[in-house]
Amino acid sequence: MAGVLHVHFNDRDFRHVQLAPTADPLWETILGLHVAYTPAPLLPARLRPWHGRARRRLHQGDLRRTCRLLNGIAPPDAPYFPDFLTPAESEDGITAGLRTLRSTPATRLAREVRLAARHRPLPAWTRRLAAGDRTVLDDLADALHLVHDRLVAPDWSEIEATVAADRARQLDALEAGLPAVLATLDPFTWADPVLSAPYPVNSSLHLHGRGVRLVPSYFCHTTPIALADPGLPPVVVHPVRRRPAGPGTAPAAPRDAALAALLGASRARVLAALTGAAGTPTTGGVAARLGMPASSVSGHLTVLRRAGLAESERAGPHVVHRLTARGRHLLEADRP
Repeated sequence: MAGVLHVHFNDRDFRHVQLAPTADPLWETILGLHVAYTPAPLLPARLRPWHGRARRRLHQGDLRRTCRLLNGIAPPDAPYFPDFLTPAESEDGITAGLRTLRSTPATRLAREVRLAARHRPLPAWTRRLAAGDRTVLDDLADALHLVHDRLVAPDWSEIEATVAADRARQLDALEAGLPAVLATLDPFTWADPVLSAPYPVNSSLHLHGRGVRLVPSYFCHTTPIALADPGLPPVVVHPVRRRPAGPGTAPAAPRDAALAALLGASRARVLAALTGAAGTPTTGGVAARLGMPASSVSGHLTVLRRAGLAESERAGPHVVHRLTARGRHLLEADRP
């Protein structure tokens, strides 16, 4: 990697750090498009199955032509793409994000297109965009909407669950303070007061008391991404952290299909996660290990308690869960 990103904190910045609660649809759309056009051997193993599905989806209708339009201004290998493509309002959903994108001021369009042109040759149509042509801007917004619907949305539940698990780990780390959260971010290194990571170019982001919004992304890989304009509220998008399998990791699925048929696959996974789990089995901890939304885990635990297979009790600020004798017997009977 050619450079390093340095994010400089001061004491006031710690009061304004935001942990994005969900996946951001516009960031995931653009980064998902990058993954779709990256050769599979260059991707981490976790993204290769999705890459295969995405390549098949590219043959549907006019999607490939739409992707070419977006790749003209935000290609996978570019060290910079315009910040206006990922407005902060996208955190409220893709409709809100695209509404803001369509209203981008002409002066900002011109500035950011010129900056993109410094890094690589741009297609001829971007000159109209830089001149403030609203038709071209609407075409870009429509293209993002179509790519999100056709390429990304079919796997949105998996994306949200993975991001929710990452956020649960961040919230668990927050009990030891915000520096502990910063130390968990991949591929960053925290050395108070600077957060550093490999980056396509050398770049320093001085927060100046504004804090930063940290956005975990399913499709971000290798390096994080920061908004280039120092005048915008600071945003850093980073790869979700994948907990490696090992001793104490909850099984990914029940050992026998019969248990899944009895309880449902997801509920059976939650039940199995209550035995041999590393650490205290809180709702957030189980959700993080299984890559499921905490709300879904909570619902499954309610059903398991009513069936007499699990029990829960409050321990300080947390509610912890454990198998009952009946639940343990059911799991042991499932083992060969």
